[in-house]
Amino acid sequence: MPRFDACDAASMKCVSTLNDSGYPAFEPVPFSCSAEDAMAAVKAVVADHPRTKVVEEDGLYLSTVFMTRVIRWKDTVQFEVDPDAKLIHFRSESVPYAGSDLGANRKRMTAVTQMLQARLG
Repeated sequence: MPRFDACDAASMKCVSTLNDSGYPAFEPVPFSCSAEDAMAAVKAVVADHPRTKVVEEDGLYLSTVFMTRVIRWKDTVQFEVDPDAKLIHFRSESVPYAGSDLGANRKRMTAVTQMLQARLG
């Protein structure tokens, strides 16, 4: 089970693969390679994004900060590779004081998911 929790079901500023319904719900990214190669793909996608910083890295877990372009808010994005289920889980949340991120997390994580799928084949 990932080290992070699902988003609050009523949240309009958070998306997660641990939610199964509502705005926050997002599908995890499947992979067929090794868990280590899947994590390498996650790291490469994060490195390819501008204004990102790795905060914590521990085996198959990665905690990052994505800074928004205009306002420079720091959004937290956590990833964890599940080697048994062969899935990459994530949780992306806009800064705590934002009531809504106007879809920024969903848009970013859609792009991240597509980049991961491309790297994973």
